[in-house]
Amino acid sequence: MLNKILIISFYTLKEILKSRILYVTLLIGIALMVVTYVATEFTFGVPEKVALDFGLGMLSLSSLGISLFMGATLLPNEINSRTVYMVISRPVPRWVFITGKIIGLMSVLLINIAFLSVLTLLCSYLLGGEINQAIIFAILFNVLECMLLLLVVVFFSLFCNTILSTSISLLVLMLGHAIKETQNIGFVESRAFIKTVLEVYHLILPGFYKLNLKDFVIYNQTIETSYILNSFLYGSCYSLFLFCLIVVIFNRKNLD
Repeated sequence: MLNKILIISFYTLKEILKSRILYVTLLIGIALMVVTYVATEFTFGVPEKVALDFGLGMLSLSSLGISLFMGATLLPNEINSRTVYMVISRPVPRWVFITGKIIGLMSVLLINIAFLSVLTLLCSYLLGGEINQAIIFAILFNVLECMLLLLVVVFFSLFCNTILSTSISLLVLMLGHAIKETQNIGFVESRAFIKTVLEVYHLILPGFYKLNLKDFVIYNQTIETSYILNSFLYGSCYSLFLFCLIVVIFNRKNLD
């Protein structure tokens, strides 16, 4: 089974690379170098922070965008092209097929993140910045955030068309980043019903804000070890739960 999963993931990666989606990564890399040059010429005092801020921001946006696009088109494309029928008609269980597909998509994300991470760290270092643990953790947690979003999109794509699954997942992502600050607003705290609704939402849907460490890096804030561990466990457990849910639903889904 492991061999079949690896074969499916390899051909998924190969197919996505043919679509030239990673050209976006190359364009972002060029933009990062241009911004770095501008930072050295017109920014006084902290050009390395400008490069780091822009680099981490574009790294996150591009990776999340790829997660949304690829996750929403994963199953619809396979069903429309009839590829899924050819694969599962052979002695290939459905859970092997969906696992291989998801691993292949995650491989594309890792390539994108690895390339932009190296470029971001290099630009920041050449401008006098330091490479510390907070930056490394911010990049690693970005991987976890993108993986979680990818699984969210794949989950909704089991029930909705491409446009609807993308829209719902984007909404979940935005709410997942804003939920904590929204709960702390005085208007919400003074209204028990709204506060309860947000607490229920927070328990059910993913809190993406827990995986965003960019502000800690940019503002040189200390990241407590307990916060890192709790956030990592939260993201990992939620991703594992969502993956198992996707496998169960896909096994029972009518593909006709």
